[in-house]
Amino acid sequence: MITIRPVILAGGEGSRLHPLSSPKKPKQFLSLLEDDSPFQDTLERVSGPEFLPPLIIAGQSLEDVVKDQCDEIALDYEELLLEVDRKNTAAACLVAALWAKGRGENFPLLICPSDHFIADQSAFMRAVRDASQTAEEGYMVTFGVVADRPETQYGYIEVGQRLDAGYSGHCVERFVEKPDLATVQELLNAGRYVWNAGIFCCTPDMLISEMEKHSPDHLAPCRQAISTGPILSYPDCPTTSLDVAVMEKSNRVAVVSLLSAWSDLGTWPGLWKALSLV
Repeated sequence: MITIRPVILAGGEGSRLHPLSSPKKPKQFLSLLEDDSPFQDTLERVSGPEFLPPLIIAGQSLEDVVKDQCDEIALDYEELLLEVDRKNTAAACLVAALWAKGRGENFPLLICPSDHFIADQSAFMRAVRDASQTAEEGYMVTFGVVADRPETQYGYIEVGQRLDAGYSGHCVERFVEKPDLATVQELLNAGRYVWNAGIFCCTPDMLISEMEKHSPDHLAPCRQAISTGPILSYPDCPTTSLDVAVMEKSNRVAVVSLLSAWSDLGTWPGLWKALSLV
């Protein structure tokens, strides 16, 4: 059986879903689709036997709502790290890798946003197993979703050749970040582009190594922050996404297919789409 350490990123302020979402209670903590919030759905999605208890990273002001929502569904976590400064996903992911290495772990990390809808748990687990196996071969893995409509609010991935017959990851030819409608139509017509779901899988060693190569300015602030945790303060750290910091630069990037209806609930179109599928 595979062993994976989930990392749940729950620090977003939900500004794209204003006024439904607010900084005091962002969209990931609202009951948008059913009784449970997207954050709670994410916890449940990574609660199977393959998963260790998750590491949760959230804004410092969200400590109480995180703890309350974990208690509501009786799911525990390994640790809750609280960001004083929101520095986007590159810093949070690097902190997670440094945290794991500090515990002597090198299990693949499954890094999940906490505001996604995924309809098919079996399909999600197939993608997780594919991603874990690919990550253990030394790749930074992202999840790709079939682009079934023109969508300008999502990033796109050009899928290349299969990496190896022994596992199902494919090489990434390029990332296209939130293109305009004309470009989206070109990508869909090309037939080899998928949506970038923003779910990542990699070992701590690989993430730290690739950050050292491609975004070294993150290292010192994140190491300093994690050394004084669980309150993370890194005012001097760059504010950058993991895609920009590493994924778009590395030659060790792969994509696996998430063959499920999926939606980013952080946007109004994404929420409407998910509501039509529930």
